[in-house]
Order: sequence, then structure tokens, then C-alpha cells
Amino acid sequence: MNLRRHQSEMLTLARSIASGDSDIRIIFASVTPGGGKSALPAMLADTLIGNGFDLIVWLVPRASLRDQGEGDYHSWATRTSIRAADNSGYLYRGVDGYVTTYQAVVANPSLHSLALDGKRFILFLDEPHHILAGGEWHHALAPLMAKAALTVYASGTFARGDGQPIAGIDYSNGLPVFSGPGKALIRYSRSDALRDGAIVPVHFRHIDGKAEWEQDGERYSSDSLAGGDYAAQALFTVLRTEYALALLDTTIADWRKSRETYIGKLLVVAPNIETAAKYLHHIQRRGIEARIATSDDTPGARNNIATFKTDLDVLVTVGMAYEGLSVPRVTHIACLTHIRSVPWLEQCFARANRTYQWKTCGVVYGPNDDKFREAIRKIEEEQEQGLREKEERDGSGDEDDGEGGAARPWIMPIGSEAYTDPVQFELEGGKEKEKPNGGLAPSKAEKLLRSEIAKHIEIYIGGKRAGSKAAYARIIHSALKAAVGGKAREHLTVEELALQWAILKERWPL
Repeated sequence: MNLRRHQSEMLTLARSIASGDSDIRIIFASVTPGGGKSALPAMLADTLIGNGFDLIVWLVPRASLRDQGEGDYHSWATRTSIRAADNSGYLYRGVDGYVTTYQAVVANPSLHSLALDGKRFILFLDEPHHILAGGEWHHALAPLMAKAALTVYASGTFARGDGQPIAGIDYSNGLPVFSGPGKALIRYSRSDALRDGAIVPVHFRHIDGKAEWEQDGERYSSDSLAGGDYAAQALFTVLRTEYALALLDTTIADWRKSRETYIGKLLVVAPNIETAAKYLHHIQRRGIEARIATSDDTPGARNNIATFKTDLDVLVTVGMAYEGLSVPRVTHIACLTHIRSVPWLEQCFARANRTYQWKTCGVVYGPNDDKFREAIRKIEEEQEQGLREKEERDGSGDEDDGEGGAARPWIMPIGSEAYTDPVQFELEGGKEKEKPNGGLAPSKAEKLLRSEIAKHIEIYIGGKRAGSKAAYARIIHSALKAAVGGKAREHLTVEELALQWAILKERWPL
């Protein structure tokens, strides 16, 4: 079995604990989404149960992840077993532990506490940022956290969207502290996962637009989602009006085009349940079979997710796109949420980073607002580093050497419009143009853009050290090609060339 680095490190640490050579009682596993975190509970249980430990208790944020966790566990375990448990019946009779939700423990903390009395158990807290320090969940979980012989905090985002502390984690100057007596940290970053080929890169397409709304009896408008005094109100408006449907249509068109070479799936993320239903209706009117799974976490939503993993190609969701929705064939995401928490967006984008057969990347479509772009910047930097290191390691480069419009009931959206060529709007300094080619004949505009793109890449790569030039070239050309559905540059339209040009200037500036 080929283990990824964090899995190998966890196995080594577990063996050290089992042999008595280590006094570790708390492990922090910082694993980028899609990096293979779900293997860790089985690896720990197989190594430790019967070697000083009796059980494993795996807590997850929602019921769909509980059921998924049970399946993931048994795909990795070789000598132990667990069951997905609710609060009915015996939690772990005949097995070596159970996986359940945080909400189940909060609903009946004494049931779980009594069931674990006298047992040396592993407490595996999956995505613990759901547990606010000092909050209701923390009080309910505290007895289990105190009794556990080993506690594992496992997440790709050790941060809460509200900026508040996570229960059980120490902080210094507002940042989590993972070191100290009896503690160990295992880290597997996005760059690590890309370098190992554990995930694929995710590329982004931003679409700008204008909006009009009414607030306190006054009419307001915004000509762009980027910046301005009314960015939050504009975003709230466009997600509920014509702009959102235009972005959906753009995403659908590109997704359909990509399916000529790879049968991928489309995930649509809506700002709330009511709007998700409108998105679903719009997609179905396009002749596409789609279903909905909202944050209600109902049996119907879980059934639709199960269908999405097999036969269904399009799913509309809200909070259930946040974490744990593992469908490797997702290639496109329409991210129409108001949430601008970096941890939330990272989890959302990661739905498209799973590897699958010939899949080379995921593509995310979203608004052109400043906070969305800021959240993406770190991801792109880490991706570029990981892909560059992968190219260099493989020898390929050696030859040539929570804000944003949520809960604003006083705003009455009137209308919005997505720019058919949002990149050109941005390139022209925010001045709307009737012609995306700036008035040039199409052939001349295409020739000019191709020349500028080639010149820019040549200058950028020329400034890099000899051993990394080929790696940079591959990364840049791959990203530009992915942004236009994999088409060769000589076949691109003016609009597609303008998109590549804008991406090039933003991500690889001179």
C-alpha cells in the first residue's frame, strides 16, 4: 500500500504510542481537503486497539459524513471495525468503536459519556472548527475530551469563519499553537498533495456584473462587484437576480463543452435554500437532470447526494458543499454563495480537487468581488508552488535548464446583469464596452492578443532560473488552457483570448 506522507507519519506515531515509546496524548492532523484524511481513524484503530486502547470514537459534523465515514473506515481497516451510530441502541456492541455526529453527542452527552466509562478510547475530532471554545457543543463534548486517552484534531482548515477559537486548542496572538508537552503535529499541505498527485489543481474564473437594489426607500446601483462602498449589497443582489442565472449558464456551457473529452460533474452552491430551488428550476429548464441537497441534512438530501455520486451529473446545494462531499468526478463548481470565510471557501473549492482517471483540474466560477479574489490568492500561490515542485521532482524542468451580503432583509434586489465579457470590462478600467474586441476586427484582435500572451510568457519565464523555466512554462500553459476548456490557443475566440490574457496578467505579473 502506497501511503501519503501524513498517513505514513500517523502510522509511525501510532506504533510509537502502542509500544510505549511515546507519551503523546494529542495529535493535530492538518491535512488539506482531498489529501486522504479519512484513512487516519482506521490506521490509528488498527494499530492501537488491543495495544493499550479499547475503542475509537469518530465525530463528524453531519449525518451524511457519518455514513460516508463508516464506508471510508472499512476501506482502510484490516482488523478492526466500527459502525455509524445515532443515539438509539448500543453504540458499539460487537465492533471496535463508532462514528457519529457532534449533534448526536450534544443531544445526549450522558449517553456517550456513560458508554465510554472505564474505556481507553481514541477520540477523533473531524473538522473540529465546528466546536466553539466555551460554546454549547464544547460543554457537551468536554467529558469525552477529558476522558479520551488520545485525542486527534483533524482538519484542513484550523480556523473558524467567525474568527473565534476552536475548543481544545491553545492560541498565541490569535494563532493556534500545535506544539507542547504530549502533543504532535502532522501536516500535509495543498502543495504537498499537488506534488504527490494526490489532488488536482483548481482554476478560477471570475465574472463581473452590475446590480440595482432598493434600500430604506432609496434606489442604489453598482457597475461592478469589485470594490466600492456597496460591494456587500451588490453581491447580495446579484446572487438572487439575473446575474446568477447568467453565471450558471456560462458554467453550464463550459461544463458541457468539457464533457466532449471527459464526463465530469457539476456542483452548484447557492446562498440559501430558497435561492437554491430557483437555481435548480433554471438548470432543469435547460434540459439538464439535477437534484437539490440543502443544508437541512435530511434523508432526501442524503439520498440525492448518494445519487450524485453515481448516476446524477448536477447537484445544487447550500451548506452541504462545505466539507466531506467527496465526489471525484466533480470538475466544475458554480460558487454562488455570499460566504467569504477563507476556510469555508477552501473547503468548497476542494470539492473539485479530487483525482479521477483522466481528470486534470477543476474549475470554479464565481463573482468578481475583492473578498472572493483575496480568498483565492493563497490557494493559487500554493498550487503554483506544488505544481512547480512536482515538475522539478519528475525531472520535466531540467532539459531547458463571513461577510458579503448574508441576512440583509432590508435590501430589495431589483435586477442585475453579468458582463458577457467580464475580463474585457476589467481590462478597460471598468468602462463597459459594446465590443469585447475594443473595436478591432476579430482577426486583428485575435492576432494582437496571441502576440501579447506569448510575449508576456516569454518575458516572465526569462526571469526565472534555468532549472525551473520548463516547469513554469508547463504550469502557465496548463492553467491558461484549462480556463478555456482545454482548447488550443489557435482555435480561441477574442473573448477566450481576453480571458487568458487577464489571467496571465493577474497570476503571473511582470
